[in-house]
Amino acid sequence: MVAIRSSALRDLYVVYAGRSPETGRPVIHAYLNPLVKWIWFGGIVMVLGTCLAMVPDRRAAIVLRASTNKSWGDAIVEGSAGSPATSLVRSTLIRRPGSDD
Repeated sequence: MVAIRSSALRDLYVVYAGRSPETGRPVIHAYLNPLVKWIWFGGIVMVLGTCLAMVPDRRAAIVLRASTNKSWGDAIVEGSAGSPATSLVRSTLIRRPGSDD
């Protein structure tokens, strides 16, 4: 037989273990476990916190830059204008449509 008395601060378990063979008296064990409810409460808080952390952030948004009609070669040339290598690239490698070179 087991009897349990539980509160927010402690749990008291009383267990009937039978009769003592020497004296014939009943043997009763009492176990006092403090703060057991708080351990369960902490586990529930951990699970709820994990679920909350897995919810996606609604404020996050994908920000796209405005599209341009330039080719990647034109962007390279404009980004490093004035160097000797870009003048070579501009004059020989990149042919713009509609140019009369």
